[in-house]
Amino acid sequence: MKTSVDCLACFMDQALRVARISSSDEAVQLAVVREVASLLPKMEMALTPPENSMAVYAAIAGITACPDPYLAIKKMSNDQALATFPELIREVMESDTPLITALRLAIAGNIIDYGAMHSFDVEAALTRARTIPFAIDAGNQLLELAGQLPDKAKVLYLTDNCGEIVYDSLVIRCLVNLGLEVTVAVKAGPIINDALVADALSCGLDQFARIITNGTACPGTPLAMCSAEFLHAFKGADLVISKGQGNFETLSEAGSETNAPIFFLLTIKCPVVGAHLAELIGRRREEFPGCGEMALFSREYPVVS
Repeated sequence: MKTSVDCLACFMDQALRVARISSSDEAVQLAVVREVASLLPKMEMALTPPENSMAVYAAIAGITACPDPYLAIKKMSNDQALATFPELIREVMESDTPLITALRLAIAGNIIDYGAMHSFDVEAALTRARTIPFAIDAGNQLLELAGQLPDKAKVLYLTDNCGEIVYDSLVIRCLVNLGLEVTVAVKAGPIINDALVADALSCGLDQFARIITNGTACPGTPLAMCSAEFLHAFKGADLVISKGQGNFETLSEAGSETNAPIFFLLTIKCPVVGAHLAELIGRRREEFPGCGEMALFSREYPVVS
């Protein structure tokens, strides 16, 4: 997915928001805004938005001397999600189709996105995920495929944000219960509120899966920048589950890099992302306005509407 003109305005909005989180000094905030504004004319529009955002956040960190401005917020998100986990895992295990229930709750958790959102209501998103039809729903195709994979088949799960990874663990447990070997990929360095190794460990994901990083501090998975370890796992996977907008933006047009089907799980919080998804699957843009539509889809397993 290429960077849109609309993304440039979003970068400016994010820059001011993060500057205010990082420093109360208006002179510092102004310096951040001016520096990010100077980056916009130099951006390569053929790159994905997450790739271009790396320069934005590096500039902010350089000026504010705050490399991880969302650190406290990330911990709070993880703690809040963990507090609800016993109830949610009970709901999943008592479901007639545990994996489908877990997938829906995990997609709802993708609302926890401080890059795309100013504010959000996780409980409302969870309630909606339990009751509404998804904008596109390949859940049954994923359920069927997971059930057909041989014992010890390799699943690579690409995580997105803190807090959200607790809901991801519901899906990961279901996959492990099906006899699959799961590797979870997090980011290698701080970027917005994306999960790092420490977050995965604190949320207990290592009890069920191997934890690696993708080798980048990008809010997505740009394969050309990823580590050899990650690329080995990506190319050797029997199934890839890609969580969130950033991973979708960077992998939506991935081709020969893996033979495994990629299932994208996301809440659409941006009209640019919605328009790209609509184009990929031949639907009208109006169906994906970027106002919180929930989607589970795979280009290899299209859903006929």
